[in-house]
Amino acid sequence: MLQTNVETGKYQSDMEKAVNFVLNRGFEDIKARHGDYEEPATLRMMDQEGGFVPDITATKNGGKYYFEIANRNEDARQVVGKWKLMSTLARMKDGDFRIFVPYGSMKYTNEILEKKSIEAEVIKLPK
Repeated sequence: MLQTNVETGKYQSDMEKAVNFVLNRGFEDIKARHGDYEEPATLRMMDQEGGFVPDITATKNGGKYYFEIANRNEDARQVVGKWKLMSTLARMKDGDFRIFVPYGSMKYTNEILEKKSIEAEVIKLPK
């Protein structure tokens, strides 16, 4: 998620809902881009400078789970790279990649997942 988006009130509201979802589903070792939690580690791809910080990471039943909040205002190329990386890492670590979708972003999210063959569970965030 781009830094400017992380600081918005909408993002913080969506993050609060997402963290509560993760907490209520029995996940452990939760790391989140939220004031009350340690920030997740930066993920880097071999052929690129910089990296991506997942919105939330957690463990459950020995697997590692990655969570993102969809944002249709982000650059689609960055989103695809980030989501593919998290989906692959989750499978390698016996976990899952899940995307929280705020109101108005479902079509955008599903189109990217279908066109780019990204494996992810989609979770609709309440308004």
